[in-house]
Amino acid sequence: MPIRNPEDWTLAQGKAGGNGTIIRALARVPLAEQRAARTVLVSITWAYDGEATGGMPPRAVYDRIEGFESVLFGALDEGDWATEAAAITGNGARQWRFYTADAEVFIARFTAALTGETIYPIELEAVDDPEWQGLRDVQPKA
Repeated sequence: MPIRNPEDWTLAQGKAGGNGTIIRALARVPLAEQRAARTVLVSITWAYDGEATGGMPPRAVYDRIEGFESVLFGALDEGDWATEAAAITGNGARQWRFYTADAEVFIARFTAALTGETIYPIELEAVDDPEWQGLRDVQPKA
């Protein structure tokens, strides 16, 4: 995903579990041909203590998350090996959702992008999702 065009995204705010939640998601589900090229959903979750901040990351954590995003998106821009579909922040975690053709290739490229970086408190999960339900679940309902 070389360029993130603001018109391609939707931003929603709400409550989940009594805490504020912010969702940034692609405004439209890609065409079937584009979805068929990237059928694996990779979720990256960064859990943090958001109890004192209404579920949102404290400032120091937010700054680290932004640094992590910068490194990750820089690597994506260079190689276009995944499509960012959504980022959900709130309830003590930020989760990014990406679609890729191959989970092992994603992990290899992801690991290479983070070489030399600090260790981040993240977890990765990959599942088959050819219909991009992981995106559909967080898009605003019409």
